[in-house]
Amino acid sequence: MFAWRNLALRVPIIKQWQERRDYEFFVGDIVIEAPRPPISRGVRKSLRKKEYESAEAYLVGHLVRPGNTVLDLGSGLGLTSIAAAKASGTGRVVGYEADPVIAPLAEKNVRRNRVNVEIRNKAIAKEKGVCEFHVHRSFPASSFFPFKGSKSILIEADASREVIDEIRPDVISCDIEGLEKEIFVGADLSSVHRMVVEVHPHVISLLGVLKCVRDLAVSGFSLVEPLCYGQVLVFDRDGSSSSIEPFQSRSKTDGKTTA
Repeated sequence: MFAWRNLALRVPIIKQWQERRDYEFFVGDIVIEAPRPPISRGVRKSLRKKEYESAEAYLVGHLVRPGNTVLDLGSGLGLTSIAAAKASGTGRVVGYEADPVIAPLAEKNVRRNRVNVEIRNKAIAKEKGVCEFHVHRSFPASSFFPFKGSKSILIEADASREVIDEIRPDVISCDIEGLEKEIFVGADLSSVHRMVVEVHPHVISLLGVLKCVRDLAVSGFSLVEPLCYGQVLVFDRDGSSSSIEPFQSRSKTDGKTTA
């Protein structure tokens, strides 16, 4: 077995295939490059099993309509931004990714998939300015909240209210590790029709999740329960999203794997 593997790696075509397999992952018709480093073994395993952001990508792809403007908060490797761009077609897609190591990979994946997405390497926060960001070796866990083993860096942040006023999105996708509790409070969401929000009860508690749902209800959004999957919640204004088929995971476990 080992002799065959060593021989195979000496054959240029097989060697090239093996190298590509080590950093290229396919999620439907989207290709994501996730080299190691900097992408952790856990995230790469999740990509290989087609579990990384699978619910978000599916929901964004079905909730975004042709010509929609989309704001993707916490773009990660760019999967949800790319799914939004494919669904929107000629619409505008703006993605925010705070991690200065991950954002260039998102831009590269956008180019690789030949879609039009603007990736901004900034955080989104309640107020504009420079803030402390806590980087985890498995990037989906990086956040504004400190935790054991994280490394603190300073990054620029844009104010959520100003960004939403500027972009006037039809759809918002949000995965920002706990800040979902506060960034929509006081924002003008009148242009927004549908939202996909991953909540993080381990960071903001169940009461924080309930507050997030309640604040969005005040802004005119209803929870579309049939489409919610694990910590990924779907909101809309008129209930039309309930006609979409719910996401079905390939995994036997409920929820999603991110790290």
